[in-house]
Amino acid sequence: MKLSRIYSNDKRFRPIKFNEGFNVIVGKIVDRSNLDTNSHNLGKSTLVELIDFMLLKGINKKHFFKEKSQFNESIFFLEIKVSESKYITIKRSIEFSSKVSFKFHDKPYQDFTYDTWWDYVDLPMTSNDIHRNPVWILNNYIKFNSVLPYSYRNYISYFLRSQYDYDEVFKLSKYKGSDALWKPMLAYLLGYNGEILKRKYDVEQQIYQEEKLLVEMEKELKVSINDLNRIHSLLDIAEKKRDFVRDKIDSFDFYFRERELNKALIEDIESEISRLNTLEYKLQYEIKEITNALESQNNFDLKKINKLFQQVGIYFPEQLSKSYKELIDFNKKITDERNKYLYENLKENKSILKETLEKLDALNVQRNDVLSVLKEKDSFAKFKKFQLELVEIENEINNLLNKLDNYEALQTISMRINSLNEDLISIVSTLKAHLEEGNNLFRDIQATFTSLAERILNETAVLYHRINNNSNVDFIADITSSDKGTLTSKANGYSYRKMLCVCFDLAILINYSGTNFFKFVYHDGSLEAMGDTKIITYFNTVKDICKKYDIQYILTTLDDHLPTDASGRRYALSEEEIVITLDNRSDDSGRLFGFSF
Repeated sequence: MKLSRIYSNDKRFRPIKFNEGFNVIVGKIVDRSNLDTNSHNLGKSTLVELIDFMLLKGINKKHFFKEKSQFNESIFFLEIKVSESKYITIKRSIEFSSKVSFKFHDKPYQDFTYDTWWDYVDLPMTSNDIHRNPVWILNNYIKFNSVLPYSYRNYISYFLRSQYDYDEVFKLSKYKGSDALWKPMLAYLLGYNGEILKRKYDVEQQIYQEEKLLVEMEKELKVSINDLNRIHSLLDIAEKKRDFVRDKIDSFDFYFRERELNKALIEDIESEISRLNTLEYKLQYEIKEITNALESQNNFDLKKINKLFQQVGIYFPEQLSKSYKELIDFNKKITDERNKYLYENLKENKSILKETLEKLDALNVQRNDVLSVLKEKDSFAKFKKFQLELVEIENEINNLLNKLDNYEALQTISMRINSLNEDLISIVSTLKAHLEEGNNLFRDIQATFTSLAERILNETAVLYHRINNNSNVDFIADITSSDKGTLTSKANGYSYRKMLCVCFDLAILINYSGTNFFKFVYHDGSLEAMGDTKIITYFNTVKDICKKYDIQYILTTLDDHLPTDASGRRYALSEEEIVITLDNRSDDSGRLFGFSF
């Protein structure tokens, strides 16, 4: 596939007819007084964007074609040579950029600006129907799928390098995301089975998603995959706590059942104590009275009476004295008999009193025990506390049981992760073996790359791959010291890095020249910062390649960057090779689009 012609319905646009070999687009400053901010916006760099757009790059509203109102009514046409007598013209407008039309023809350099008959009209860029999708139709028409399993769109940027695509040889500016977006297809381009690398990235992405899901599930379910033993331990503890609290509650139930009995019991105890207290009082009183009675003796002294009579001069008759003696003896006899019964009664009362006091002591202890239960203020509060605690423990147990159930879900995810990791190890092993084995296409590309770098830069450059610390493959292009074979820092220089990109792109085209691959490459601004001698060598090398391998080469440069030889003569470019010269004349007619923006 080569580029034949690009043109527009806007007559201000300067159409370009490409030759099939070496093409140079020159930018020239003709008006030094017109060096405003747009002085270098001649269109030579914008052309690569336009060609990419015409080769069906998707754009959004923020693309500069959409943002600049000057392009609103522009319709562009790109004619492509697929093979001898096989051409296709692509029609696409800026305003309706999602619609594409195709026209197939057998002659080059046609103008279909006003043609109303097209083979495909307004094909939608976003169509899921492969028979209506313009990218798929074009990819099938140029038979690109016979070369590589990816669409031509995946590789086009290597052969439409803008000024922003020289920072790295392999990773282009459009690949700002994961390496998975471009490394597998690059592996295919270099003769390797990119599917192995693709599967590796797919498995890594699956592992990432599963690990992310595991973390989210752990957070949501509040359980960790490493918590199994801890959950079982906590469950054992919670069940023991539950059993303990249940026993407490059961004892409280017994207590509350007994509480009603204790109320009746305390009433009986109080009644008995009252009766015994009365008995005690009675016994104490009787014992005291008996004791007093026993202590009071009959002290009637007849001699004292006689003496009293004598003192007062009264005679105390003998008969009366005898009668008193008999009375005293009788009284004593009566008293002795009474005391005998009092002692017996005293002994009995003391015995009953002792027994009564013992009963009272026992009843008082029993009463205090019952009262201590009946008067306990926190009993109901404690009972309710135990009930609430039991509910909490049951909830905790249910939560832990749920965690065990959830753990099974986490374990399923973990098992998937482990299985994927095993797959990953196997894939990495396969990948390493595959890369170590190498392939003929890559060896040929390596040799061509080294040869081109030697010829253009007079340096030894190497193209190789290695497995990095993440077990991913890195593709590397570098310059080595010719005498020691060690890598140098020259490849980090801007001009050298550009030339390594140029050498890689050309090495690919050379080694794919006999297939249905691209047969053109567009390098924007590749000459900057290069010395004249190297530029001349670069031009001559590229011209030879174009002739030998039927490759179309397109480059852009400012006129000031075109080289001169040792004698000071300007490098000669034919009129056919300079396909267009753009300039900054004040009326903008020298610019590609015929206006500044």
